Amino acid sequence: EEVTESDDEDNLSSVLHQRAKMPWRACGKYLSAAGILLLPLLVLSQLLKHTVMVAIDYCLACWTSDAISGKTELELKNCSNCEDFNHSSYSKVFSILCCLGIVLCLVTSIAVEWTGLKVTKKLHSSLLNKIILAPMRFFETTPLGSILNRFSADCNTIDQHIPATLECLSRSTLLCVSALAVISYVTPMFLIALVPLAIMCYFIQKYFRVASRDLQQLDDSTQLPLLSHFSETVEGLTTIRAFRYEAKFRQKLLEYTDSNNIASLFLTAANRWLEEYIGACVVLIAAVTSITSCLYSKLSSGLVGLGLTYALMVSNYLNWMVRNLADMEIQLGAVKRINGLLKTEAENYEGLL
Repeated sequence: EEVTESDDEDNLSSVLHQRAKMPWRACGKYLSAAGILLLPLLVLSQLLKHTVMVAIDYCLACWTSDAISGKTELELKNCSNCEDFNHSSYSKVFSILCCLGIVLCLVTSIAVEWTGLKVTKKLHSSLLNKIILAPMRFFETTPLGSILNRFSADCNTIDQHIPATLECLSRSTLLCVSALAVISYVTPMFLIALVPLAIMCYFIQKYFRVASRDLQQLDDSTQLPLLSHFSETVEGLTTIRAFRYEAKFRQKLLEYTDSNNIASLFLTAANRWLEEYIGACVVLIAAVTSITSCLYSKLSSGLVGLGLTYALMVSNYLNWMVRNLADMEIQLGAVKRINGLLKTEAENYEGLL
């Protein structure tokens, strides 16, 4: 009995370890199917877009600081004939950056959708060729529903869900990195607390990702019986009324609703916990360092406002980054399942191309 218990504990620990790992092989399969040209275009467009977005915010901060300082100097000099602050140069730079940002957003969206379309076509074509040339023992041992599910649900996930999740994940990651970079640039003292904060975020997201994925699956699994029971109740309403089972079906519907609400409540609470806990630490450290730098180093008010604004948004970026990472893990399961079928050995047909 002791050996059996130890084996169960080892199996449980190995399962938990596998759940905590990212499916990097499936991710590499998806990115390699995108091709040599599309993948650098996707990465480069994302980097340029977020660089321009940070440049726009920095331009606004400098514009605000110079305008305030110019107005203060005019009030101190108390001269009515002095020229006002010239906004034309800042407005031109701001307009050019905004136009460039719009173009880069369009290029990024096209690159993401194009990548998803190319990957889907390539995987679907490879899977279709493998299934057509598969040996008969494959169809005798593999359920037909499993094969249809690979062509329908999994291909739909790769076609529609993975590109959108990939774009959201890259956007939230780059926004989080750019926010931390801006805060570190405005207040270099923030770099001292960044290392322990990054270590803490790593361990938190490592455990949160597993919990978030399980809660999402629990939410989906408890939603299906609720919808099925409601549909069956509506279709068989005359029979239910004839046998006077309204109270029984109503109670069953409430039980399914409570189960789904519990899973949804825990998922929402976990997301809010991650956002508030990490975000509060970042905002506290950024606020203390910004106020200290403003008092002792005469930091401009525009840069202080820029740093605090990015600090307030870091919590939201981190939350979306971890949630998108959990969604990406679930959706990459479709690539993993299709990749498993692609390893099927084909029949040795001579004369076929």
